[in-house]
Order: sequence, then C-alpha cells, then structure tokens
Amino acid sequence: MSQPQLSPPEYDSPAALIAGSVIMWVVSTLCVGLRFYSKRWKRQGYITADWLIVAAAIFATGMTVMEIYGVKEHALGYPLGASIEDPKAVNGRLNKAKHIELSFLLLGIATLGLIKLSVCFLFWHLFARVVFRRFLMVWIAIIIAWTLAFVVGGLLECGSHLKAIFGQPQEYLDHCGSAIPTGYAMVGSDVATDLITLLIPIPVVLSMKMDRRTRFLTLLTFMMGALSVGASVAKAYIYIKASLGLWTSDAISMLTGLSIWNLAEVHIGIIAACGPTLRPILARIIPTESLRSLLSRMGVSSNTSKQNELPSFVKMPDADSAEQLQAGAEKVGSKGADGVRQYEMDSWDDAESERRGRNHV
Repeated sequence: MSQPQLSPPEYDSPAALIAGSVIMWVVSTLCVGLRFYSKRWKRQGYITADWLIVAAAIFATGMTVMEIYGVKEHALGYPLGASIEDPKAVNGRLNKAKHIELSFLLLGIATLGLIKLSVCFLFWHLFARVVFRRFLMVWIAIIIAWTLAFVVGGLLECGSHLKAIFGQPQEYLDHCGSAIPTGYAMVGSDVATDLITLLIPIPVVLSMKMDRRTRFLTLLTFMMGALSVGASVAKAYIYIKASLGLWTSDAISMLTGLSIWNLAEVHIGIIAACGPTLRPILARIIPTESLRSLLSRMGVSSNTSKQNELPSFVKMPDADSAEQLQAGAEKVGSKGADGVRQYEMDSWDDAESERRGRNHV
C-alpha cells in the first residue's frame, strides 16, 4: 500500500524552536520571580498557590531543556521525510523523538495539574464565600484525580509492552490499542478543565457592585488564561488529526508540533496563573495616566476615584458562616469596595502614589 504524499514540512526551523522555548521560559520564570518579589515587597505571607506554581515552573524548566535537547539531537525540528504511519520511518532519530514526546506527555500532564491546582488555591484564598469554597473543594479533588489518572494512563498505555511505542506502527496498534482513546480523553479533558478553571471567577466578579471600568480590568486580569486554553486547543487539534490518520506531514514535524504546543500551554499557564498577583509590580511600572489613556481608546469609561482603579487581591480571613462573612464586609466596607464578601481590594493608586512620592524626592 503506497504512503500518502507528504505535505510541506512544518515546525522545521530549529533556531525558531530554540528561541521560542527560551523566550517562553524566560518570561514565565520572570513572572514567578516577580510574584514572589511582590509578596515580599507587600510583606504578605506565601500561600499554597505560590509553592504549587514554583513546582510547576521547575517542571516547565525540565520540559524546556528537553525541547532544546531534542532540537540539538535532530530528534525535533528536522524533517524525517516520511509520515509516522510509514514502517520505513522507524529509526533511531524517530525513536529518540518518541522518547522525548513520552517524557513531554507525562511531565506535561503533571505540570498542567500543578498549574490548575495553583489557580484553584489562589481562588480559595481570594474568595471567602462559603458556597464558592465548597465548589472549589470538589473542583480541586477533580483536578488531582485528573492529573493522577492521566499520568498513570500514560505510563500504562501499552500495558507490559512499553517498547511497542518505539516499534513498527502495526506493533503499536497491536499492543497499545487503548492509547488513542485515552489520548482523546486527555486532550479533550485538558481543554475542558482549562476552560472551566478560567470561567470560575467570572460569576463572582460579575456579581460585585463596581463600575464598568473596574469590572473590565478585573475580568481582564483573570482572562489571561484564555491564551493557555488556545494552546491546549492547538495541541488537541494536532493529536486528534494525527490519530485519525489524517496527518500527512512529516513524522518529526508532528511530534515537534505536539511538543512545542505542549510547552507553550505550560508556560502560558504559568504566566496566566501569576497574572492576578502581579498588580503591585505593574502599578509601579505603568503610570495611572497611561492606563487611563489606554482604556479611553478602548472605549472603557474612566473614573479618577481611588476605588475605581485596578484592584489587587489579598487573602480574606476564613469565614465559617454567612454572619462572619457579613461582618467582614462591614469591617472593610469603608475602603470603598462593594461586594467585599468575595474579596478585599486595594487600589491601583496605592503603588502609583508611592511611585510619585519617590520621584518627587
């Protein structure tokens, strides 16, 4: 049976792959560093979400090193000249690419699980509403189960015939029949859990009494995770298309596409998870006047009152009852933030005033 004609190679620029991997790693690592600097600067204690994102950043560093190693060894980024379904394509270079891809799969799932858990624990500390925390308890348990299930599933996809992954295509089909359905479930549930985690804070923010501009900025802070959802969708598209036998591109190109989009999803997820905690740093860098000018161009109304600036988020005291929540709302109500049963807000102008004071001196 003749093999289908290969389409033009993709993901075949080694320099671009290395540069993209390094840039994503630098930006995500910088965000994690700024997150901890912000905590220290504001004299805030470290929470569970912070340590989870550190663990995710360490795993992401390992994935970045593997991507660069794969390119240097010509296992990624260099076309093979045959599709992954071609028996003649099985050689040392392709097998090395498959080893890297298997490592990416297992480490990527673990890293994504840590990122999702970090975001959930951040929501736990930000939002004190009892009903909301009950939902988060269930969702955190689901994320833990999702991570463990697919890490174990990836290790056991071929049962006791793990070497079949690196053998002939027919050998893979004979011993790894459950791998493809498991892969569908993994990429589909990855997109779904990303999307649900992204949408979790929206009802809380929309229920708060705040002006349109502040609501827009608050939602924008949380919606950075949409970029991670986009990367997971791209990865799912490549996997599903290849599994259905519709991929007519080079075998190395396919594995490279999966690895680079997996890496992108991880790094973008780390950046998005750090977004809500970086407000104090951004406030020191971006003058309030520049922010107002930008928002005016976007058609978002501006208000110079302090409480209408971009909020930062700090941990609310734990509350065991609606009465305690209401008491907390009354206690911080003088700060000008309605709906503080959900979270307490400091204004963007806090850091801006400090910055002006330093410049004046």
